[in-house]
Amino acid sequence: GQADPQAPAMIKDALKIVSGIGQNGLAVSVDLKRVNPPAAQLTLVFPKAAGKDGVLLPFVRKLADLANAGVQETKVGKRTVQHINVQVVNLGWWEEGNDAVFVIGTEDPTAYAKMIDANETGLAQSALYKQVTAFKEFTVASRGFVDVTALGRIGSDFSPEVSRLIEDLGLKSIKSITFVSGFDGPAERAITEYDIPGPRKGLLALFGQKKISLASLPPLPDDLTRFSASNFNAGNVYEAGVQIVEAVARMFDPNIADNVKEFIKQAEAIVGVKIGEDLFGSFDDMLVGYSSPAEGPLGLGGVYLFKVKNEKKLQQSLDALVKAIPNLPGVNVELKKRDYEGVEISELHLNGPGNFNVPCFAIHKGWLVLANYPQSIYGFVLRSKGELPAWKADAKLTQALAAFPKEFGSISVSDPRPTVQFVFSVLPTALGLANSFSQFAPGLRTFDVGLIPHAQSATRHLFPNITVTTDDGKKIRSETRASLALPF
Repeated sequence: GQADPQAPAMIKDALKIVSGIGQNGLAVSVDLKRVNPPAAQLTLVFPKAAGKDGVLLPFVRKLADLANAGVQETKVGKRTVQHINVQVVNLGWWEEGNDAVFVIGTEDPTAYAKMIDANETGLAQSALYKQVTAFKEFTVASRGFVDVTALGRIGSDFSPEVSRLIEDLGLKSIKSITFVSGFDGPAERAITEYDIPGPRKGLLALFGQKKISLASLPPLPDDLTRFSASNFNAGNVYEAGVQIVEAVARMFDPNIADNVKEFIKQAEAIVGVKIGEDLFGSFDDMLVGYSSPAEGPLGLGGVYLFKVKNEKKLQQSLDALVKAIPNLPGVNVELKKRDYEGVEISELHLNGPGNFNVPCFAIHKGWLVLANYPQSIYGFVLRSKGELPAWKADAKLTQALAAFPKEFGSISVSDPRPTVQFVFSVLPTALGLANSFSQFAPGLRTFDVGLIPHAQSATRHLFPNITVTTDDGKKIRSETRASLALPF
């Protein structure tokens, strides 16, 4: 009764607008022309949101009038452009056929409307736009692209130092990024492609081109809920990291950049380890991560395995680094070594309030194993000896994998079924408990617990989510097939 009389009608219009976006979609374009002085424009197109039944444009005009924004109207061709100027930012909107167009930027909206009539807007002529709109492999729900080459040119406009930083990071080698996602039968699908025709250095050097397969995997728990594997080489991290630190330092002071490697040499002399050669140089081209209920609840038992090509040198380097950890006030750090089935496990006990992890590592059969608790390493050791069962792809995963290459740069598999089953199994108890408190809120409707499906029934059509990345030397392609892409 105290609300603005227009409020109920505006709420209904807002719900219609949201429904219209859900039915007809939305297009977003960001055009950054220069940085100094700034020239940029954000364009929003709402398909089928205009016309005699459209509520979006009247809704926006009503909001602008309520805010006393001072809306101006200008006739451009057959359209009426409504626009507002707020200091250096201009907002304009109009009908374009049955579509509603909004532009926000530094330039006059009416000038953009004139460019449309003169066929000078250019987006529909873009090769990247044509590429993503021509995609027909599956039903597309969203698509997009980033012209990285153009962004690099704009970044170079800041200063020569920024231009060199972009070059040193290797970002100038990326030409473009394209993305499509949608649905293929029962699967959600998404494909992202990075077009990298040039040489790779800096950040791009982290992406190796060695191919791996499921046969390359070490023995994993037979109850695992997720795992990932890639051709990641920790040695590349060191080399790329030094390049990046030097590049960033060079922006501020070239003398600091020249001293980075000298500082590393001094640190190596203190700890007695050649970081690049002895530590990072001991790794090979593979990284595997996994978690399972047996390793720990809620992902706390996550385990990471780094392939090793020189076990002895790596063990010596890690021991030296752990011993070099300084004694910090109030922090009680203790290194313990434990022998388990002939394997030496190093445990780092951080005896402080609130700490519940025992970071530990071991090197066994060509793998460096990192875990939060020694029990996870026990499991890996026993599986490698054949004393515990190891994971094998089930029928649903095998069927899902058939759509992917047999060899790849990386793979990630997560099974949504255990999580969904757990949620549905506890829902009756949780909602029944909630209903018991309804007596304290007279008139509150209780939950009908009988509407909740059986946990296994709710998951019978689900299958593992898979993401595979391939690299042909010129283009990195990441493809996902999922039944339920849970955020956790």
